[in-house]
Amino acid sequence: MGKRARMLRAYEKVHKASLTFTFFTKREWTWTGGNCDMLMDKLSEVDRKLYDFDVNNIIWEEYYPNYFKGTKQYILKEDMSQSKLNEAIQNQAKLRKMRNITVSIITLIAGRYVYHKSPVVRNLWFKLLGIVMKLLRQVRLTIVS
Repeated sequence: MGKRARMLRAYEKVHKASLTFTFFTKREWTWTGGNCDMLMDKLSEVDRKLYDFDVNNIIWEEYYPNYFKGTKQYILKEDMSQSKLNEAIQNQAKLRKMRNITVSIITLIAGRYVYHKSPVVRNLWFKLLGIVMKLLRQVRLTIVS
């Protein structure tokens, strides 16, 4: 009692973020690179290396994780301590495991239904099992020899 609901806090964060980005998401923007190209042409070779602002040189695999961490920390004002990050990683792993189990169960149920309704699928299943058994015998003979 007395504590605010967990989902209410999450909703407030999402709502605050959506208000922050409304100006940018409700308008149409056109971007051109003419000024950047002109500035790049005017820079000396030393300055080009020092002030590298060519988008083609961005390492996106490094950029995006930093971008998202910065958004969470400075815009959404989330706690980015190592303990919170570890907690989030564990939560993601738990959700991924639950998703995989759910997909597996649904696949098994659908597969069982199709297996019992279709003789073609049943024959394909037994042929596949036969091929797998032959491969396993080959591997066993190769290991024993």
